[in-house]
Amino acid sequence: MNVLYYPLRYLVLKDECGRPVYRRNLISALAIAIALTFPFFFSIEAYFGDNGFLDRFGSFSAVLTGFYIAALVGVASFASAMGDLDDVIEVGKVSRIAPSGDREYLTRRQYVCSMFGYLAFLSLFISIAAIMLVTISGVNIWLVLDTGLITQVASWILDNVAPALGMATIFLVNILLSHMIVTTCHGLYYLIDRLYETKPRLLKKAGVAARN
Repeated sequence: MNVLYYPLRYLVLKDECGRPVYRRNLISALAIAIALTFPFFFSIEAYFGDNGFLDRFGSFSAVLTGFYIAALVGVASFASAMGDLDDVIEVGKVSRIAPSGDREYLTRRQYVCSMFGYLAFLSLFISIAAIMLVTISGVNIWLVLDTGLITQVASWILDNVAPALGMATIFLVNILLSHMIVTTCHGLYYLIDRLYETKPRLLKKAGVAARN
């Protein structure tokens, strides 16, 4: 598999019901996307402009990339005895299709590494996309192609198409941002709680242990 999109394998992981794991909390992600989009309904420039929302979030996302990579390294280097990291997840199973074509069930370590690898890739992508979108939004191509017909076409586009296209772009970008937020919450949940869960074990009685 091409290393350029290998982290995207997280998107093909399935839960125990056979549903893609990225669809978890879909309603919450859509609600966050709508909440992020609404303030810019009347001011697209405040989203794409210099020091606008996307510009600031892109800088913040670049910082998050380092956090995700640090979390990935930490999980990958944890001792095996810490919370049964290398045992297959029994509650809330997560699976993927192995190269052999068989369905493979993931351990906690594999699942969390896959999650934070995807988050690192996504945050890096958002940072680069933010730089490109903010830069492109500041270029006025119509000043370069300044003729009477082109000016009329440009004026019609700016009046009729650009607002709707701008809002659609804002919503699509915000879906990525909200998905990153929701997935980050899942990652933090695993780092805080689930990663260290151990299976209950029966202890020998003191008398039995002494005779042995």
